[in-house]
Amino acid sequence: MTSDSSSLVLQRQVRKRGVNALLCRETRLSVSSEHGRLVLSRYVEQYSPQGVRWVERQHSVALGDVLRWMIAEGEPSAMGS
Repeated sequence: MTSDSSSLVLQRQVRKRGVNALLCRETRLSVSSEHGRLVLSRYVEQYSPQGVRWVERQHSVALGDVLRWMIAEGEPSAMGS
């Protein structure tokens, strides 16, 4: 599995598949290197007697778009004194 100290691990799972196989999954959330995009990374790795296979997918969205969506869709909260 990948390791990035500047990312937030949302899910990490290791499961045994069959007698001799192991499946590892990880989902992380991070900010891009230029700090303008929010990046969701999904990583899957499978260990078996036949070898190791892995794949990583990344999905990103502009931080400004995320903030506008949160403002438009978020629930209002009351500020108490």
